[in-house]
Amino acid sequence: MNPKTFAEAKSLFDATKLLAAKTKKTEIIVLPPAMFLRELAKNYRGTRIEFGAQNVFWKDEGSYTGENSPAQVRDAGATQILIGHAERRALGDTDEMVNKKVLASIENKLNPIVAVGERERDAHGEYIYAVREQIITALTDVPAARFKNITIAYEPIWAIGAEKAPDANEVHQMMLLVLKTVKDTYGEKAMKAVRVVYGGSVNAENATEIFAVPDLDGVLIGRAGLDPEKLKEILDAAQKA
Repeated sequence: MNPKTFAEAKSLFDATKLLAAKTKKTEIIVLPPAMFLRELAKNYRGTRIEFGAQNVFWKDEGSYTGENSPAQVRDAGATQILIGHAERRALGDTDEMVNKKVLASIENKLNPIVAVGERERDAHGEYIYAVREQIITALTDVPAARFKNITIAYEPIWAIGAEKAPDANEVHQMMLLVLKTVKDTYGEKAMKAVRVVYGGSVNAENATEIFAVPDLDGVLIGRAGLDPEKLKEILDAAQKA
């Protein structure tokens, strides 16, 4: 729920637009609070930035007080939708609910960014099976032709807001796990079609190292995205990768 006001959100977006104009080789997606989405999107005349929402429900309409449907999110100007973020899962979103949201979003021509990740690392490697299950369930019944619209965001919960993110080797290992899981379950074409990004304490200090990870298509930025100076350093690292 950041920033707190539309005035703050507009100021941050204005700064982001200036950065986007200088960032030619990098796709930028802005996921503002739902209250600000329509106003920001309708006044944007550029082509460097896409918009998304942070969550969605799986019904197009009905008696679901407080929810936003995929059709409403699309109508507000979004082309992307974040699904299964750790904070949403902590509030009760199950793997099955994530799958419903993915399918409903695809049906409404939204591109899902599906967040997966373990709560903690264990010595026996059980977290690997947990992440695999999240991916497999989330993508169940996705049409073969629509995997190109899917981004999987590996987001270890223990790293969110932490002072130190996983190192490049750990991130690469999980990128390989994500891709192997998609290949084993949905085939090589699906694996080649999906995009894989990393999220979890991405900042100006570690961005260069993270962008050097093989098989990585981008990052999911949290608090660093609220500071234009820090965001600029991350975008600079992306440009050089």
